[in-house]
Amino acid sequence: MTTISRWVVPSYFTEEKHKTDELIFDLTDHLKLMLKNEVWNRKFDYSFSTGLKNTNQTEIKSAIIKVYPRFISGYVNEKRIPELIEKVCGKIATHLKVKSYKEWSHQIGFSIIEIEYNTKTKNIPSKKDLIDDYIPHYEMEFIEIYHQQLAVLKELASFFLAGLHLSFPTQSIMMRNDTPLNDGFFQIKSGSKSYATKVASNAFMHEILIETSKKSNIDINLKGLASVWHYDLWPLKRYLNAVESDQISMDNLLDLIYALEGLFEKNTSSDFVKSMCILSLCKTRKDARQMKSLLDVAYRIRNDIAHGERSYDPYDYVKLDGKETLAQMIYWKMKTIVAVMMIRGISKLLNNPEMRNLRFNTDDFINLTFEK
Repeated sequence: MTTISRWVVPSYFTEEKHKTDELIFDLTDHLKLMLKNEVWNRKFDYSFSTGLKNTNQTEIKSAIIKVYPRFISGYVNEKRIPELIEKVCGKIATHLKVKSYKEWSHQIGFSIIEIEYNTKTKNIPSKKDLIDDYIPHYEMEFIEIYHQQLAVLKELASFFLAGLHLSFPTQSIMMRNDTPLNDGFFQIKSGSKSYATKVASNAFMHEILIETSKKSNIDINLKGLASVWHYDLWPLKRYLNAVESDQISMDNLLDLIYALEGLFEKNTSSDFVKSMCILSLCKTRKDARQMKSLLDVAYRIRNDIAHGERSYDPYDYVKLDGKETLAQMIYWKMKTIVAVMMIRGISKLLNNPEMRNLRFNTDDFINLTFEK
């Protein structure tokens, strides 16, 4: 008998042709490699690491993520999301009090992070354990398994989000909401027994356009990322902070710039950082001038915010190349630049086995400047 653990979360991912068909990503080999490399020894966590150390990668039968893209047009079925979720997870017993997913708008999507283990989970609390007394009864063995399996799900979710954001750095709009959707639930199922509880997240709500025609890109990126995921990739951690949800502001531009600066040695000048971006990403003088202007504006906004000079509303106007543009456009353009620089940094890391972190240096600058 096996055990299946799932984390079901709302997401705002769009398929490039606006299809709503299920997208499945098999991350089994990636997860096993990350555990084999003792990912828990990093200096920092992406999410929730308690229990990762006690996970035996040989017990993992499969690890997949199912993405159900958001609804754009067509026949409106307002029960689309609960019907699809219950098709995968089954009906959630009412005494578990997990029903908020039934209220999610049919227009959004959702994702299911799912891991199947080769072992049976004992002591899953029954209805009697949960409602026959004032205090629910959980056995310690189940509590340990709960935290362990949830930690693995959250680690896999962070890994997958990193791969998606780097592969498809989508531009959208900043739209703050007084009632943001921060929801989701965790399920453990073994045999005929099932337990579920609310575990909320809005990490999957940052908009991503998944280009299924370029699926090979994310496959390559995920494979490379898995082999270095156990390193202290602080710039990647900051990048995920910058795209943490749909509830972002101009303050998140600082996270993007911190992520970019984290690719360089301490005390590296902003001029050197800008020059490396231009040399790495631009093919023409026109492209170089445009990128220099963008980076200058981004750094000016960053300095104003960081030093308390002023704050920026996403709908404030700033000058870029002599033209008025919304301040938030600086964030969206920088998001792509940092993503591409991050991928280049990971590529360098993969090609240099002695390296253990994402770093560009003077040698990289010279190699980009001169052919010989």
